[in-house]
Amino acid sequence: MQVVIEDAVREKYDIRVGTAELKGLEQKEKASSEINRAIAELEAELKSEYNIDEVKDIVILRRQRDFFWRLGVDPTKVRPASEALLRRILANKGLPRVSPIVDAYNLASVKTLLTFSAFDLKRIEPPLSVRFSRAEEAVTLIGNRKKKLTGKEIVLTDSVKILCVYVHGDVDETKVTDSTKDVLLVAYGIPGMSNAELKEGMRVATGYIKRFAGGDEIGEFFLYL
Repeated sequence: MQVVIEDAVREKYDIRVGTAELKGLEQKEKASSEINRAIAELEAELKSEYNIDEVKDIVILRRQRDFFWRLGVDPTKVRPASEALLRRILANKGLPRVSPIVDAYNLASVKTLLTFSAFDLKRIEPPLSVRFSRAEEAVTLIGNRKKKLTGKEIVLTDSVKILCVYVHGDVDETKVTDSTKDVLLVAYGIPGMSNAELKEGMRVATGYIKRFAGGDEIGEFFLYL
């Protein structure tokens, strides 16, 4: 999957993107018990490792918060996805349950503290691009959240539409559903994050997806700035 990060974004932010395609996935009910065990084990591990009052000072989350500020977003009001999930666990609310695929990359997110997106590959029209939004562009994010863009946001697009607004979330049109068989997984690297961290995050996330939903990892493409 080809990805182009436009010059205007590269000149302002040192970011990178990781992608992986997984095909032939099967979201079966029998995976639920295994997912439940994996979630319970990881939640217990995280509760023993982290204190909710110290979450904001975890190095990788501090970098994400700093990036949010640079984007003009207050991370105390709109939290990084991995931080929001970790806080749910530490507040004894648990991870949200959606589907084997989504549950898998949410597990990867709290384990690695990286942010991921997953899209229904059949709804994607390559190539992908990372660019600044255009003033007055509008999207409907997952959860029927409608957002009008200002021209300052960073967006991930395919050749015809926006797939994700950095920080704010993925669009509803290309989200993973119960009928999704083929997935495009995206990991977002931010300033200060190493290539090794991004690669490890992709390894963990694709591993969880293959564990809970089967399928084959077709390949990974990393673009480094």
